Amino acid sequence: GGGYDNHKLFWNNMKPNGGGEPGGALADAINSSFGSFADFKEQFSSKTAPIQGSGWGWLVYNPSSSKVEYKAMPNQTSPRTVGLIPLLGLDVWEHAYYLKYQNKRPDYIAAWWNVVNWEEVDNRLSKTK
Repeated sequence: GGGYDNHKLFWNNMKPNGGGEPGGALADAINSSFGSFADFKEQFSSKTAPIQGSGWGWLVYNPSSSKVEYKAMPNQTSPRTVGLIPLLGLDVWEHAYYLKYQNKRPDYIAAWWNVVNWEEVDNRLSKTK
């Protein structure tokens, strides 16, 4: 079920004319964990780009610490399997980007930020409380 769950979240993470920066509680959580949105974006991108083979980069909520954090997961493994709640996921399997970006995964990641649906991510975070 990880593949289904991951892709369901992935597609709902995006919308036309998305991007920008999150607001509200999500922005506060990101700033608390990463220092700033710019730092979060840099860490997420730089940790996701070198994932070997197939996998996912995730912004997750950790119920143990009550914080958001980054988590890389291999293959179709869901963050739920390690007790984390997925908020924002990026599919870095080649099927997600190869036709348009070939082996330029960092370009794919940079473009993805322009379609992130921050309202959906914030909604997921609000359901963790």
